[in-house]
Amino acid sequence: MIPQGLSAPLDAPTRALNREQWLTHIAVLLRPWFSSHGFEIPLRVRLGVGALGHNRRTLGVCYPQVDRAGFRHVTISPFIDDPILVAAVLAHELIHAGLPADVGHGPAFRAVARRVGFEGRLTEVSPGPALRAVIVEAVRRAGPYPHVAFA
Repeated sequence: MIPQGLSAPLDAPTRALNREQWLTHIAVLLRPWFSSHGFEIPLRVRLGVGALGHNRRTLGVCYPQVDRAGFRHVTISPFIDDPILVAAVLAHELIHAGLPADVGHGPAFRAVARRVGFEGRLTEVSPGPALRAVIVEAVRRAGPYPHVAFA
């Protein structure tokens, strides 16, 4: 069964996960870090890997609209398969998912991103050392990323 939101308690997987389950597992594992830094990852988010056009520079998107069930959607690029990068992109997009749709990369986004540990230009994905350590541990716990990047 695929979790319907980000509240599913996922311990170490006992079977192979699909991409969406892996992303959800990572999001659940990131929740305590985000919470301890004053930001709650929303529960009503659907995560997937999919078409972002042919633009290889766009690593992820959080769509501003909600679906009829009230879920935001985050899509990770099919052109990346490094699990640390994928998890970092996911963390970035989860910030967007928890903020109003019109925030973009403005001051509210910057404040949260800095608080949870992103560095550098915030239109890119640059986790600082502490956030990177959390991401590395989440990836270790989630296991291999079940995706091979498009050529």
